[in-house]
Amino acid sequence: MIHLDSTGTAYEIGRQHGRDCASAVHAAYRAWGPADTFDRREFSDGFHRVAASLGGTFPALLDEMQGIADGAGLTFEEIVALNCLDEYRSHSMQRRQCSSIAFRDSDRGVLLGKTADWTIPDVAAFALSQRYRPVPGEGHAFFHYGCAGTLWCEGGLNESGLGMVLNGLAGRGAGGASVPTMALTRGVLQHCRDVRDALGWLRQHDVMNWGFNLTLADSSGDLAFVEVVPGSQCSERASGDYLVHTNHCLLDRQDAEIDMVPGYPGLMENSRLRLDNLRDKVPHAPRSLESMQSLLQDRSPSGAISQNGEHGMHTVYAMIVAPERREIWGAEGFPPDVPFVSHTLERGHDR
Repeated sequence: MIHLDSTGTAYEIGRQHGRDCASAVHAAYRAWGPADTFDRREFSDGFHRVAASLGGTFPALLDEMQGIADGAGLTFEEIVALNCLDEYRSHSMQRRQCSSIAFRDSDRGVLLGKTADWTIPDVAAFALSQRYRPVPGEGHAFFHYGCAGTLWCEGGLNESGLGMVLNGLAGRGAGGASVPTMALTRGVLQHCRDVRDALGWLRQHDVMNWGFNLTLADSSGDLAFVEVVPGSQCSERASGDYLVHTNHCLLDRQDAEIDMVPGYPGLMENSRLRLDNLRDKVPHAPRSLESMQSLLQDRSPSGAISQNGEHGMHTVYAMIVAPERREIWGAEGFPPDVPFVSHTLERGHDR
């Protein structure tokens, strides 16, 4: 896994990112970038649609992607495509099958956990963690896990004590004003102070072509999840002492026929098996860091949480976030095979 420590303006951070792991950015583009199924017109139209959306809402993200392009020696258009390819079409083409777990209380306070499940098994060349320190006025400092060359955020923790973990929800495309998903998932860590702030901030935006669930916790112990799909958002705070989520909506049933969406064969079956497994095990699991690690490493014959080829999915890393302690642990590889390593954030000041 690549480790970045980035400081400066959005452009400066992007340029550091691209320069410091240029070969990884190129590898990520080869793995995730546009394939031969994109024609030149579709690529051009998609780029202009995404650039117009971000330019009107989150222009600093365009600056950061320009920096990555300049640092890595790729074009701006290629880096935007790497970051936002699903938004170039009317539906999502890449499966995102992650699992999220939360304990309201544990030996480390409120605790979040998640796996990162990708369609590519060998990702050591471009899986990434990043310590992100923007200049004053451009948001909170945070630590997160993602992918080289991108602004994707699988989960992380900011200096204000807000933790977030992501799992994808399939979408069918949105009408009206909307933004690429990565602008919101990472934006929560960069621009929000706590769970309440994050839920309000998200309600100001819509997403284009695929959705996500964020499980959120903060240093006060507040805990909730929010489902965001094109045209709709639903949130729920924990009524008991835990939350679990996989890749189908639990609060909004508009995904009932999502198995018919191109690019998602078997997604609902895989998601429901993992949810059933979590609902069976999590209520009885000890509320501890060690227990959370064990759940994320689970290789049950039905509904494995660490996936190793099930429906073409591979768990490439996992993370655990303790907002009250400002600490995050990452299994930086296939979770059953590697230790969890610790990273900490200092308590920050308002920016």
